[in-house]
Amino acid sequence: MAVRKSRNGTWIADVSSGTNPITLIQRRIVRKGFKTKKEALEAERYLRSVELKEKSFSTKITIDILYQLLKEEDEINNRKKSYIDTQENNYNKHIKDYFSKVDNIAKLTYEDIYQFREHLREKNAKNSEKKLNPNTINKIMVLLKKILDVGLRKGYYKEHPVGLLKKLPIEKRKMQFWTVKEFKHFLSLFKNDEYNLELLFTVLFFTGLRLGEALALTWKDIEFSTSTIHVSKSMYVNKGEEHISSTKTKSGTRRIIINKKLIEALEEWKKKQTERLRQFSTDTEKLQIFQDSPITLTKNSIEKQYKKILARDSSLKKIRIHDFRHSHASLLINQGEDYLIVKERLGHASITTTIDTYSHLYPSKQKDLADKLDNLL
Repeated sequence: MAVRKSRNGTWIADVSSGTNPITLIQRRIVRKGFKTKKEALEAERYLRSVELKEKSFSTKITIDILYQLLKEEDEINNRKKSYIDTQENNYNKHIKDYFSKVDNIAKLTYEDIYQFREHLREKNAKNSEKKLNPNTINKIMVLLKKILDVGLRKGYYKEHPVGLLKKLPIEKRKMQFWTVKEFKHFLSLFKNDEYNLELLFTVLFFTGLRLGEALALTWKDIEFSTSTIHVSKSMYVNKGEEHISSTKTKSGTRRIIINKKLIEALEEWKKKQTERLRQFSTDTEKLQIFQDSPITLTKNSIEKQYKKILARDSSLKKIRIHDFRHSHASLLINQGEDYLIVKERLGHASITTTIDTYSHLYPSKQKDLADKLDNLL
């Protein structure tokens, strides 16, 4: 019914504007309080000729069609396989099912997108009782925007509302890292048959490598004559399986020169590993550097081992494996190294990332400057 009389005697203009693309419940545009039927009819004509016309779209396009187009674009543009796989996981896990009933993405409103984000805020993280954190939600919203931007580029619609939502605020986590003293304490917790793991964590602490980068290393990546590690690839997980891909960024492909004691430890371990695994491999040069059995080391297996080792002493401050990178950066800064050295060793894409992450660890130069100015008088 387009026009009807209300119980209090005034008139109502009530026009259908289709269905909610998420719930499939009918949407309506309602205007109330008209004194006469004529006014309500004029309002109805306005709603149909102006507001509904602005909201009408001829092309029907689904979220899955747009995602497949995005994936094709990424493959044509030679985006890393790990990047595409991660994107697909997030799409399948968080976006696909929610928008599966939407037969025309062009119908989505700001309210629909807002409600999707609220849905994410109530969603638990995988294998956890904790909710998705704001940073994860922001990344999912960025992916949704990328998907809908494809429709804009293809001319399927003129606008979409995702960009209107501001990012959720992210509480900056206090940086955790170990001092050399704490790291030595950690090394004392290893058992004799865990030397390969002890060596792995020593390399992480003294190089700043990501865990995936360290697990992707083979002996071909070590140049013993120059004490150099060549970093060009990384291990990542997709659908529970380990894969090797290029480094996270172009800057991630780098050379790291290591100290004499560490290169000697690696050289000694290589001899032991060769003896131990020669019967299982025809080319030990292709073995993972930290492998001590025919079974490939995975990120998940290392995480489990790490937790077991940490549990041996409750007095030791608990940090994540990724925090070994922060520990290395702190070590460099305490040795007086500048931002560029930290950037190069960590493989940051931009010096801005290095400064934003570690500027608070650098001692202030203000006091030194004040003292120098005093000496001028």
